[in-house]
Amino acid sequence: MPRRERLYFSGLPQLIKLNGHNHQKLFQEEEDYSRFLTCIDKSLKSYDCELHAYSVQADVVLLLLTPKSKEDLSRFIQHIGRQYVPYYNNKYQRSGALWERRYNSCLIEANSYFLLVSQYVDTFISEQSEYNDKHNCNYSSFSHNCGECVIPRMTEHQCYLQLGKSPEERGIHYQHFLYTTISPAVTERIQTCLKQNCVLGTNQYCQKLEFEVNRTVRPHQTGRPRKHYSNNVTDWIWLENRASKLLERYCYQEIRFPLLEYWDENMKNTAAFSHDNQDAPTLNCSHPALLRGEGTMGCLRVIAQHQHLQSKSKLWYIGAMFRSVAGQKQDFEQYHQIGVEAFGYDNIDIELEHILMQHDFFSSLHLTPYIELNINTVGTEAEFTRFRQALVAYYQPFLPFFEDPWRVILEERPEQLLSIPHKLLDIVNKKAPSLSDFLSEASTTRFRELLDSLNRLKIPYSVTPTLYPVNNYCHTLFEWRSTHTDSPDALLCRGGRYDASASHLLGKHMAVSGFAFMLDPVIILIRTCNKQLLRQNATDVVLIPENTRAAGNALVVGRRLRTLFPHFTIKNDCSGMRINACRKNAERNGSRFIIVVPPEHGDELELTDKNNGLIQSMNENAMIGVLGHSVNC
Repeated sequence: MPRRERLYFSGLPQLIKLNGHNHQKLFQEEEDYSRFLTCIDKSLKSYDCELHAYSVQADVVLLLLTPKSKEDLSRFIQHIGRQYVPYYNNKYQRSGALWERRYNSCLIEANSYFLLVSQYVDTFISEQSEYNDKHNCNYSSFSHNCGECVIPRMTEHQCYLQLGKSPEERGIHYQHFLYTTISPAVTERIQTCLKQNCVLGTNQYCQKLEFEVNRTVRPHQTGRPRKHYSNNVTDWIWLENRASKLLERYCYQEIRFPLLEYWDENMKNTAAFSHDNQDAPTLNCSHPALLRGEGTMGCLRVIAQHQHLQSKSKLWYIGAMFRSVAGQKQDFEQYHQIGVEAFGYDNIDIELEHILMQHDFFSSLHLTPYIELNINTVGTEAEFTRFRQALVAYYQPFLPFFEDPWRVILEERPEQLLSIPHKLLDIVNKKAPSLSDFLSEASTTRFRELLDSLNRLKIPYSVTPTLYPVNNYCHTLFEWRSTHTDSPDALLCRGGRYDASASHLLGKHMAVSGFAFMLDPVIILIRTCNKQLLRQNATDVVLIPENTRAAGNALVVGRRLRTLFPHFTIKNDCSGMRINACRKNAERNGSRFIIVVPPEHGDELELTDKNNGLIQSMNENAMIGVLGHSVNC
């Protein structure tokens, strides 16, 4: 099995640890220490690395440095080994490796952990060191960072420079910083990150890096990995909640449609907007019924029935839709979408708002590197109709050479012939009419203003002249598609303006713009690109009763916390298992706060914060203060 590639992020300092093979000593005499430091000096001159702290012990070497590149770091370590190991083997008449396996390393979030790691290095004392005090002073950066002397090989990090304006002031502040010993939880976390080549940082910072590299950068639990079963229901609910919260912030009102729609003669007219609705599956029963099809028609029926919504209204819907499928065992298939419709807005501002909403939604899912926005304009209904008529007239001389499916397309949607890959059509389409020749100056100006606004909003897009409406859109139409290699060209969102079609259906002039998120391909793309995002559905707080008598008090504490922190997810552990088993289950589920509740109300609780590893005993009011501080942070 190939070993995992080391993590590297440009600009992040790294902690390096070199261990002696089989816990043997790396240095036995004073000369060995001096020779090793000379090797470090030569490596620093040969490769672009900045050394911030170091500790050379009998069997362990710790280096805190910032490499300019990933190659500089690996060659820096190799150069030290090629210079020192032959010297050591010749001197003590030995052969073979001196280091134990590969060197251990971890990357460090500088703003949160640099000074703590520097303290860990400067105060590190190996168990096998015979001259702990002496070697810790002479063969470490302790004296330099405390301002007692100047070591030329050292380079101060920005976090260290912020301690003071002068070296003396920085040294004094660093000494004061060393007075506070590192907590055992922080030391354990540093050692764990070193062993697993992880990032030592806050959860928010590590989460940001995970989205960049699409792999876990935080340390994992030791032991056999627990199986992770994908919960489709949880994923769907999480995605729908993300979308609904976004739409609420934009002040859109949710509406709901029935699963079955009554089919009558009027429905034939309303189905004219969408190709999906024309083929909507009917049910074989005594009543004429139709499974819910494309959601836009449901919105139009609501608008037609409620006159007060026709002036200015912003609506959205969510749910399962159905469409007929030809050539499969089942007559129809189910798909899910979130639709947004705005009625009574005739300028480009509403279209910009819709595109901005879509961009915000995909940005919140960290999908922007894997998607692209395609946009086009087809002008007014009259302009696009003239374009279609010109295409039909142009293709007439070539009808004897057309295949049967092409003839059907020519009657219904002739513009689709322009994008069919075929040698004959490629030749014929070279002189076919262009849509831009039929657009008026007003339509062209309108579209140009829309693009200028997108540029000001810094939303990337691609004008696609071959993008034609699937439904009866006019003016602006757009599509968001996936560019990921595992799901190329998957349709994630589609929308546009359909004033003319809605006006025909409602019998009066109506300005309408809308779009729909295709949830099925969206969640597939999330599972492909950002699996960590779906696993964030962890419980915020888990309450574990100390014993059976504490179960009642735990329920009371949970009820109070739910009242004070309505946005927190709070779980009472009612399993009745031992505390250690309950604690492990909470950690595996990703819970941040684990609270052990005593039997009596006034007794102290035990609070564990998994973000910083702190375990504290406090009363209930102090615990509430800690939770409140986490909300503000």
